[in-house]
Amino acid sequence: MLYVCKECGQTSPKKMGKCFRCGKWDAFVLENNDLKTKKVINTNKTLTKISHTNAEKVKEFTTNINEMDRVLGRGMVGGSTILIGGEPGIGKSTLSLQIAGNFNHSKVLYIAGEESPSQIKARADRIGIESDNLYLYNGNDVASIKTQIDEVEPGLVIIDSIHTIESTDTDSSPGSISQLRNCSQFLSELAKAKNFILILVAHITKEGVIAGPKTLEHLVDTVLYFEQVDTNDLRILRTTKNRFGTTNEIGIFEMTEKGLVASEDPTRVFLSSRNTTNPGSAITTSFEGSRPILVEIQSLVSNPLQSFGKRYSSGIENNKCSLMVAIIEKFLSKKLSDKDIFLNVSKGLKIKDSSTDLAIIASIISSIDNKIIKKDCAFLGEIGLSGEVKNINKLDKRLSELDRLGFSLCYLSLDSKKDVSKIKFNQLRCEYLSDIRDLDRII
Repeated sequence: MLYVCKECGQTSPKKMGKCFRCGKWDAFVLENNDLKTKKVINTNKTLTKISHTNAEKVKEFTTNINEMDRVLGRGMVGGSTILIGGEPGIGKSTLSLQIAGNFNHSKVLYIAGEESPSQIKARADRIGIESDNLYLYNGNDVASIKTQIDEVEPGLVIIDSIHTIESTDTDSSPGSISQLRNCSQFLSELAKAKNFILILVAHITKEGVIAGPKTLEHLVDTVLYFEQVDTNDLRILRTTKNRFGTTNEIGIFEMTEKGLVASEDPTRVFLSSRNTTNPGSAITTSFEGSRPILVEIQSLVSNPLQSFGKRYSSGIENNKCSLMVAIIEKFLSKKLSDKDIFLNVSKGLKIKDSSTDLAIIASIISSIDNKIIKKDCAFLGEIGLSGEVKNINKLDKRLSELDRLGFSLCYLSLDSKKDVSKIKFNQLRCEYLSDIRDLDRII
């Protein structure tokens, strides 16, 4: 008998108040560890020198969904395991069904643990999925699932969801830590042995992470999070782990009656409901993978309820918020220690791009001075600890996106003047700043 942390999977012979691995309180639950899923996959493992090992070219299969392929890199790799997490009702099953319906490389086996085949068929009809290669099975026992895989010989297997799958060799209920760990490991090993793609659909906790032990994320090759932003119909697909591609890309979808549709022009979606008549709003570009997306930085500076000010930020790291405020206080002589400062990235986006520093400071100054920034004006630049405005990378793509969307003015670093001179614009004009004191004079 062992106690297991339900957050990270750490084991202990006795119950602990606080997990010494992940730091969570009251997370240990009793688990019968005597019974585990039997391994039925035997692989011959040998010791070889790397110089004597032949490199196999990784074969990738496209999903025929552009935004999904963008996030994955170039597609799904044979034998890999992909974990898709998201809140209930976010559209995980719809996305999975669309992947299954668009996968035309081989047979697809869809394991439905939460819905009946008739319910899945009704959804497939609604979103226009027709495929003779798609097989449905609503069993939840790993042994019966393996039997179906042996019979169908699919190239893609989708488990919706992994929390409903159980093994009779594990003495606990479906969704428990031991069931999640053992069933996921069994299916992942089976995928590698038979070289099919495995997609596991999972729920997330209230903290926004995949429900179950952390070992679940370590077992898989790719971890995707499906999120809903401020608008009810907009969805963002992020990757936090990808053994075969980048982790910087995001996929942007719109939920419609016909299912999930890739957003053709995400920038227009993010700026569609922008209020241009209030102070505290500044536009910048953030690179999400290989494409620039225009985002709105919103600031609100107000008097605090207590004797000292607080900092709140959404979509921007708290450390970044504190740093920008400290730079403003130091070089612009604006006292902000007795002010509450709220920072937000519109539409629920999360940005880490340092090129947004100038826009963050511009939006804070706009709110402090109660001055409105022109709606066709943008800010691009990284801010150093001495208040200087630094040049940024991929400037040509950022400025071209601003020009395409009708912006007429952009403030950026003086160091970028030479690079900008090589770019042709329709109406965009650039003005240059050496430090943030120049910014304070123009707002």
